[in-house]
Amino acid sequence: MTTPKPEKSFAQWQDDALSNILSVTLDNANPKRGTRCYLKSVADELRSEGLAVLITTQVFERVLVARLDEDMVVASGISVFEYLVGSWQMSQTVVSNLCGAKGKALDLAVREARVQALREAQLLLVSYMGLSLQIPDMFPQQGRSGRAIIVDALLADPNANANSLAEQLPELLSQLAARFANDGLPEVIAPVISELGLRTLQRANRSLLQPGFRSILAALDTLTTNRQIAAAIPHMPTFDPEECNGRRMQTGTALGPFMALSGFPAGDESITKVYYSDAPQRSHQDRESLHTSLRTTVQFLHSALFEIVNRLIRSGADERTLVLQLSLRTLATNALRSGMQVDFTKVVDDGFADNLAFVWMRLSEPFTNDARLTRLARVDPDWVTMRALRSVADGGLNDDQSHISTYWRELTRIDADKEQIDAYLEQRLRDQMSSDGGFIPDCFFTTAVALHLGLVSTIARYIDMMKQIGRFKNEIERVRNSPGTLTPAQRANLPLVMQRWESQLQDMKREKCAMDAQMLDPRRLICAMVFYRFVICFLLRQVDAQGVFPQQAFTMPAENGDVNAAEKWRMLPEFLIEDAIEFVVFVTTYAPDVLTDSTAQVGDDGLRMFDDILPLFIVTFLARPKLIRNPYLKAKLVDILHYLTYRDPREDDDYVDTLGGNIPGNIRLHPSIQQFQANLDNNTLARAYLVPALVRFYVDIEQTGSSSQFYEKFQTRYYIARTLRALWARAPRYVEVTRRFFMQSGLGTSEATTTGSTRRDQRVIEEFVTRLMTDTTYLLDESLSKLAVIRDIEKRQPTAEAPAAEGNDSDDASRLDDAESRARSLVSLANETVHMLAFLSRLVPRPFQASEVVSRLAAMLNYNLQQLAGPKCSSLKVQDMQKYSFNPRVLLSELTSVYVHLGLPTGKQQPAAALIEETEAIDRFVMAVAEDDRSYSQALFDKALYILEQRSLKNAQSLTRLREFALKCQGAKVDSRAMLFLENEAPDHYLDPLLASLMTNPVRLPTSDNVMELSAIKGQLLSDPRDPFNRAPLSVDMLEPLPELKREIAEWRERKLAEYQAQQ
Repeated sequence: MTTPKPEKSFAQWQDDALSNILSVTLDNANPKRGTRCYLKSVADELRSEGLAVLITTQVFERVLVARLDEDMVVASGISVFEYLVGSWQMSQTVVSNLCGAKGKALDLAVREARVQALREAQLLLVSYMGLSLQIPDMFPQQGRSGRAIIVDALLADPNANANSLAEQLPELLSQLAARFANDGLPEVIAPVISELGLRTLQRANRSLLQPGFRSILAALDTLTTNRQIAAAIPHMPTFDPEECNGRRMQTGTALGPFMALSGFPAGDESITKVYYSDAPQRSHQDRESLHTSLRTTVQFLHSALFEIVNRLIRSGADERTLVLQLSLRTLATNALRSGMQVDFTKVVDDGFADNLAFVWMRLSEPFTNDARLTRLARVDPDWVTMRALRSVADGGLNDDQSHISTYWRELTRIDADKEQIDAYLEQRLRDQMSSDGGFIPDCFFTTAVALHLGLVSTIARYIDMMKQIGRFKNEIERVRNSPGTLTPAQRANLPLVMQRWESQLQDMKREKCAMDAQMLDPRRLICAMVFYRFVICFLLRQVDAQGVFPQQAFTMPAENGDVNAAEKWRMLPEFLIEDAIEFVVFVTTYAPDVLTDSTAQVGDDGLRMFDDILPLFIVTFLARPKLIRNPYLKAKLVDILHYLTYRDPREDDDYVDTLGGNIPGNIRLHPSIQQFQANLDNNTLARAYLVPALVRFYVDIEQTGSSSQFYEKFQTRYYIARTLRALWARAPRYVEVTRRFFMQSGLGTSEATTTGSTRRDQRVIEEFVTRLMTDTTYLLDESLSKLAVIRDIEKRQPTAEAPAAEGNDSDDASRLDDAESRARSLVSLANETVHMLAFLSRLVPRPFQASEVVSRLAAMLNYNLQQLAGPKCSSLKVQDMQKYSFNPRVLLSELTSVYVHLGLPTGKQQPAAALIEETEAIDRFVMAVAEDDRSYSQALFDKALYILEQRSLKNAQSLTRLREFALKCQGAKVDSRAMLFLENEAPDHYLDPLLASLMTNPVRLPTSDNVMELSAIKGQLLSDPRDPFNRAPLSVDMLEPLPELKREIAEWRERKLAEYQAQQ
């Protein structure tokens, strides 16, 4: 019978357990001496102190320090941290055994005492591990560093090996966090985050096409899952180092390397060179499959980054502020991303900016996804002065280097110059202000600027890239299809040049495919659409007459608006409204499915983005143009309208008084167009305000402030014309609104749906007619001249059989390119301008018969009639008329319809006074046509009638009326001789000094003391609001009537006419 082993004392058990854990011994005769370090010095100390030579919790730290002696470390061959981790793992195993099945046999008190002893030992081990991370120089430097060991464990598969550090790491991190929670945890965890960031920058981990990045994100997820570590990260010295800014934020900050993981080609060249290597040759379906796979990966990246940042923000108020400050400083120091020419060596790349924007969009979702937008009121428009520009003591942000405050101070405002901005900001900063919106306004403005420098800036470069590809393709096609325009030397090198160009084009197409995957990702665009719904509603709330939208229905502000409310509005950053517009333009053009997506609509009835908010947004800021200073932004609103009311010009069948229109129905349009037009029809404000707003903006766009404003205005006016045409064709109500707007000022009334002022309405209408005339003259003249150039070059175009000689006709090729490009644009613009002139002159003839415009209008019509039906009309016939949308017959028919509309009675029943007014207006127009000595002739009308009849462009009734008008002009030509007699006989002071015509309504110009005919000076001021004699500012309401001179001229005129008639 064996003798049972004597039971160990608690001290002996500690000595055995802790010796095993530390792999040391104090007993040189210990049987396990060969595998353990004998700490003779510690044993001798204990003996000298009269203590038992045993390793217990009381002497555990003394033993541990001795083991960490440099000689011991060097002898062991492993690093201090590796030793500590190994010891901790051993202690963890013993604890697990005690708490598991092996410990159940022990007395409960004994087991708890042993576990407590081990926990105390673990605490010391964890403390020294933390110290070795905080201050690695405290210990001998040998073997793998602690940061590398932890990161290796984070990146390892925890299920690969039982009891591995990877498996036990969550517990170790938990103990580290608990031990150093109030004792430097940020400094403990910082080396680990830095090491993980360095691993992220390695090629294998940086690419989304490789699995390594997933392990990186999983490791960061493991760290931030611990709430104490998540709270410590924003306090790390590497989280937002002051020396980092611009591009360095991507590599020099703790989170930078993770935020730089990217699905964009600029961040990972293998996406273009490997993933999309043959994408241009693949089918659309194959490319979409590639896109879907990559988008899924990016979605995983976005979700992981959001979860990580969200944990940091939710760990506490201070931590939230630190994350906010880092984000705002990153954005402020990368403001150059929104510039025209971006140097990406100085700013973060597209992937980093996109990730940051997406994280903040997700953070905004709790209030942006709210169907009723109940928390919109918590976003104060004065956030910039309450947070971005104030110090921490005053409720602002920690911005020692003034990066954030400088950026927000220098932003362009919606309607304020620098002097006004500075005065406003200084006043607000002196006020005692505080925000009660909490995190919502911080989140709103940070998300807005993140999208401004991220998605919206990338959109601009994406569009520019597509334009470059288009231009390059056109150039290749031009050279390939016109070798005859090249010199012999150029033709000899053509095969090599074409090969090189094709290779460059394929590279560009591959990059575009890679960009398509990101920029056209429905998930990304829908998230942005939801946020911009909130932005637009925020903007509308600021201008709402009641200031309560969307909790109550929107009320259109007055023309001049409320002064107090307007101040905050004017000081808002312009990018808020600019980005909302640019984003909607992009989605409308390139991803219209997003517009009608149910997820993007979000809101309840009345607050849906596409159905309700977007029409209201467009109508409001077009109807109240003074709310926005920048005409470019208002022009972009017209772009959206044009896209969403689009009618293909090839299907136009609504030509004025013209037979043989196009047959609609061949071209399929996106369903969003029909839906948006229905939305406009159902929108009360759109029905009332839209048409007058478009007419007004047609005038206002004359000055855009840009260097290319002369050409930009024509593009915008073309879109206005096409939009009005679509509205007029869609519903009679829009025609009636147009008629009422043009007629109300003549009746002495004005409605709130226009400018609210009869005088302003009249001014708008007068200027509109003037612009329409001027545009028609310029556009027809320029387009016809370009067609003449094309015809001339086509007649002597070299062919393969008769190629160009060396150096010959190279200019012709460039001239032809320029002429073709200009002709395509100019002819389309001319078509719409002439159509609008024909339509409106029929609907509301009176403004076009006004004395101040009628002479210029008549001269314009006669000149263009001569162009289209005169001797030179045959020179306009080019080889491919459809290529330039040029249909001279339709132009001629619509142009001649204007003569009939303005020169013959409408035949409608009218009061006697209205009939007299109509007769006077008609006579005035007929006389103006006949008096135009430069272009008018009866033969010209005869030629036009012949063409119209031969080509069956008008019905018999229309031709009869046009002949009637031509006969009236013949009679008026005789009467014009009497006017010539009067002008020859009149004293100089009866004649207008500019036109040398007899005045009937003289007025004095107070700025120069000259006397002019009222209609003449009004016509002058419509195009140039300055005194024609000294260029001083002058307006119509400054003109001084001269009733005595008027009566004197009238009496003289009657006497002289009697003399003239007696002589006849």
